[in-house]
Amino acid sequence: MAIWELRCAAPNDFAMLVPIDRDDLEEDLFDATGAPKQWVDRPRVAFHVEKRRKVQKPRANVSLLVPGALVLDEKARATLGEFLLRFGQLLELDCEGEPRWFYNVTRMIACVDARRSETFEDGGIAREAFDESAVPSEPLVFKDPRTASVRMYVNDAGKAVIERAAANAGLTGIECGEPGPL
Repeated sequence: MAIWELRCAAPNDFAMLVPIDRDDLEEDLFDATGAPKQWVDRPRVAFHVEKRRKVQKPRANVSLLVPGALVLDEKARATLGEFLLRFGQLLELDCEGEPRWFYNVTRMIACVDARRSETFEDGGIAREAFDESAVPSEPLVFKDPRTASVRMYVNDAGKAVIERAAANAGLTGIECGEPGPL
């Protein structure tokens, strides 16, 4: 069984989201470390506008806001929400007056093999090697405690569910790919 990274597809090709209120970043509101979150008010986000570009990047159904999380529009939530909720939370955002959902994965599985992984001088993981025997075979979205702040993972069965649903619905901005360097 392989382990894949669940991520935004081609983030340089699609408009990314930015928080409207800088305090939300300073308060770590969007940190996606695997812990459950609770928001009193819907945080406000907007699509980044590149002032030097005459034509802005297109908006995807699944957008990037911060590493280790996804933001879904209504179409993506309707398509993937039931499956994704089994492994985390969908927290509502206000995106330029429209709802979007911050996907916060809370399912944790320790499967990064620190002994076989490439590491930085300080001991942090540079490129993961996995203990695949630690991951169940049923469809799954999860995080590992060592990389939780920057990565979301799926197993083969989870990848198949997401790719099939995304293709059938014509979703843009989401992919399951081989993890690259951190």
